[in-house]
Amino acid sequence: MPTIRVCLQWTSVVYSIVTLILGILAALAGVYELQKFDEGSTEHLEKYIKLGMAGTLIVASFIGCLGAFLGSIKVMVVHLIFLVILIGAHIWRLAHYNESKQLDATEVYVMALWMEELLHPGAMQTLQRTYECCGDKGSEDYNSLNIAVPHSCFHVQDGLHALYPYSEGCMAAVQRAYLQIYRYEKWAHCGLIIYEILGIILGITLSCQLTNKTRRYNY
Repeated sequence: MPTIRVCLQWTSVVYSIVTLILGILAALAGVYELQKFDEGSTEHLEKYIKLGMAGTLIVASFIGCLGAFLGSIKVMVVHLIFLVILIGAHIWRLAHYNESKQLDATEVYVMALWMEELLHPGAMQTLQRTYECCGDKGSEDYNSLNIAVPHSCFHVQDGLHALYPYSEGCMAAVQRAYLQIYRYEKWAHCGLIIYEILGIILGITLSCQLTNKTRRYNY
């Protein structure tokens, strides 16, 4: 029958594989969100921080898998240090959680698109179709400027356009959608803290087993 040490090693390997998957998903989400904000803005820089955290998670997964596979205490200690750093990063992100700041950033993003729409018609097309909204505050934004309401403001089903445009403006629709994603991120950080604490407990337990093994060999 496999010993406790072997079981812990394989459990740590599985944990590292799951960590790798989470890291890749976090990196993909970070790249997607990176495209939502203008270069150089505070929000844009925060997305780079998230990408860094995702990269650290991926590196930690490889180190953890290597340490468990080789049964190396030193490598496992490095793995634990990476997990502690990640927990610190999550706590930092939660400490800077600010819904008002997120709403302001979204407002700047939508307003910039609306200004571009006035200069280059069609800039709002993707946004209006994605969030089923129209204009900045509503379809009246187009009417008040004597601009024809674009087709992207109308619901389309089976090739048929609705008679009336979407009633909600893109500012409210996008702010609501982005705020929901922002709240999901907060709970994701909380979940990852718990997950990484479990990884630390697993890593310490495995390291203790490896230490006991070394001592037996020394005797």
